[in-house]
Amino acid sequence: MRTAILLIIMTAFVAACGGSGGGTPSGPLDVNLTPSGASPSTFSALSQATLRFVNQDSVDHQIVSTACPGLVTPTIAPGANASATLPPGPKDCDFSDNLHPSAAAFHGTVSVLAPGNGY
Repeated sequence: MRTAILLIIMTAFVAACGGSGGGTPSGPLDVNLTPSGASPSTFSALSQATLRFVNQDSVDHQIVSTACPGLVTPTIAPGANASATLPPGPKDCDFSDNLHPSAAAFHGTVSVLAPGNGY
C-alpha cells in the first residue's frame, strides 16, 4: 500500500513539473508573480532548467539575482512572461524583484540540483 501511495505522489509531482516520467521536466517551470508575491518562492530545479516568470499582477516586475546572473529578466509587464536559465548546480539562487526590492513576498530561493538528481 505504501508503495502505491508513493508511486501516485511521485507521478503527480512529475506531472506537475511538466515531466513525462523521463527524468527532467519537458517544459519551463513557472514562477507566478501575483499581487501576493512569487509562487512558488522556494523550490528545487535541475541545473540548466528554464524558469518562466509569469506576471499575473497589475504592475511591472523585474527579477534579479546576485548569485545567479542568468536569472535576471527584463521588465515583465502585466500579462507577460520572461524566461531565465538556471546555472549548473548544486547551488542556491536567491532572487528578488528589482522594481519592488523591499517587498519580501517577491523574494525567493531556487535550490539548483546537480545533474543526475532528477525529478
